[in-house]
Amino acid sequence: MTQNVSAKPPACLGLRATDRTMRSTLCSLAFLGVCLLGGGGCAPSAHCDHGTCTCERGTSCDVACASPPCALNCAGDNPHCNGACANGDCSCGTASACSFTCGAPPCHVACDDRSTCEGHCANGDCTCGMGSTCSFSCDAPPCHVTCDGSNPRCAGTCANGTCHCGAGSTCDFTCASGPCHVECEAGASCLVHCPPGTAGTQNCDVITCAAGSTQTCSDGVTLACGASCPAH
Repeated sequence: MTQNVSAKPPACLGLRATDRTMRSTLCSLAFLGVCLLGGGGCAPSAHCDHGTCTCERGTSCDVACASPPCALNCAGDNPHCNGACANGDCSCGTASACSFTCGAPPCHVACDDRSTCEGHCANGDCTCGMGSTCSFSCDAPPCHVTCDGSNPRCAGTCANGTCHCGAGSTCDFTCASGPCHVECEAGASCLVHCPPGTAGTQNCDVITCAAGSTQTCSDGVTLACGASCPAH
């Protein structure tokens, strides 16, 4: 998505830095370095160092992190909001499409309701809001994943932590390193992929299966609660 840019880029092309000096620098860099494309079209982009940046509601942004700490807030209704966290938090506002990387741990990712969200956690928590579709990876343990509920798809990697699948969600979890514990609420469908030799042990288990008993699949590494085992 592009935006028209006038002689003075409005709101730094959708980005707001908490520090006034940095904001001026970001606006200048974004305008001079990115927007000299001719015709006035520009994809918002800037660097955010030692602070928090906000991608304004309804705008599209790409935000890089040159040095930590870095935090990014996508305010909501963002068609495209990509960025890097480092020793900080990344948040994806309601009804936004976001993708977050982790420059340096800890990294925490929070995806609000009805969002489409990808994120890298590291020594932190990843949360997928109600009705959202999410995919989380773990760059460094411990990593915890929470799918709040009614998630059409919520995939995540746990490591020395807990994965939670809320009511009415479809979840696919991977245990990178134990112990990994999974909670699968009423009406939820859960698959858990364990390291070899750990499925069903305290290093990789389903501690809450509202659908009944947990099944160990024929591949010996996958647990299923309220879900069918993967076909081979």
